[in-house]
Amino acid sequence: MKSLYITSVSTFSGKTALILGLGLRMQAAGLKVGYLKPVSMQPARAGGRILDEDADFVRRSLGLDTPPWELAPIVIDTELLQSVMNGTQERDLLAVIKNACDATVEAHDVVLLEGGSSMREGYAVGLNTLNVVEHLQVPVLSVVSYSSEQCMAGMCTLDDALAAKRRLGERLIGIVINTVPREDMQYVREHIVPFLQKEGVRVFGVLPFDPYLRALSVGEMIDRLGAKVLTGSHLRERLVEHMSVGAMTVESAMPRFRRQLNKAVFTGGDRTDIQAAALETSTTCLVLTGNLQPTSTILKRAEEQNVAVLLVADNTLEAVEKVEGVFGRTSLAQPEKLSRFQAMLSEHLDYAGLLQVLELAHP
Repeated sequence: MKSLYITSVSTFSGKTALILGLGLRMQAAGLKVGYLKPVSMQPARAGGRILDEDADFVRRSLGLDTPPWELAPIVIDTELLQSVMNGTQERDLLAVIKNACDATVEAHDVVLLEGGSSMREGYAVGLNTLNVVEHLQVPVLSVVSYSSEQCMAGMCTLDDALAAKRRLGERLIGIVINTVPREDMQYVREHIVPFLQKEGVRVFGVLPFDPYLRALSVGEMIDRLGAKVLTGSHLRERLVEHMSVGAMTVESAMPRFRRQLNKAVFTGGDRTDIQAAALETSTTCLVLTGNLQPTSTILKRAEEQNVAVLLVADNTLEAVEKVEGVFGRTSLAQPEKLSRFQAMLSEHLDYAGLLQVLELAHP
């Protein structure tokens, strides 16, 4: 019975997606896979119980029988944090996690443990990544997002990987570099990977950036915005790969509209010119703000183009901010996205090497 703790250096690195992809592949190979998120910073309530939504999504996707509230033994909410701060927390939080992990390991061939969204998370309550993995005595795989825009020649990626190595030491078995632009893949393989391996950091995979995987569905946007659907109620599963704000002239907007495929355009309900321009390009949905109804001509054209039109009371900035909070996170809720991600792992992840390190048989 083996365990693997998968964490990330920064938020939205694709950690949950990697866990799900690995779990499904291991299940396909005949392994009984367990899952646990020892520490959650995302409390949600369902049926009067506190749980973690990401953990519940993994549970459903892997077909696990474990109740969702048992998958995250420690969920940090305001009440727990306050009890730690004022010294009234009576539970040994690390012991709670260890007991839950031991019970899960006992019932499975391999257990995938989902770590925090960043390496600094959990220090205030004594449940940072290093404390947890040392207490559980488990190997760690870290997901590192590639960055070339903010750092010269991928230096942020190198720094993040080496910082993870410094913090985790021998617990770190290696990393996966995620979201690498296609044009940078060769550079990463020929320069970044050899340098890291020379520094003692094994790279198990270099995954390319795929905007399709980070797209939001129209349904997710409707729910996030609390939008009224004017057209396209049957289009909830269609995906939005880009966001564009139509607050400029049509002449300024059109070049951007033409470049962005499968986009959502946020604009005022009275901006008929921008709405018409968006409908001439690859647009998945229009988000009309200010609770201003569009013209019948726009609605008819949207129906002809199979474009969802959503109406919200927020102004344009408020609507964009609501969606920006979740846009760009890898969500595999749609079956076609999950299949695409699994195909990516098959091509770019050293799955056999990972199983060898974990001492699991490779079928």
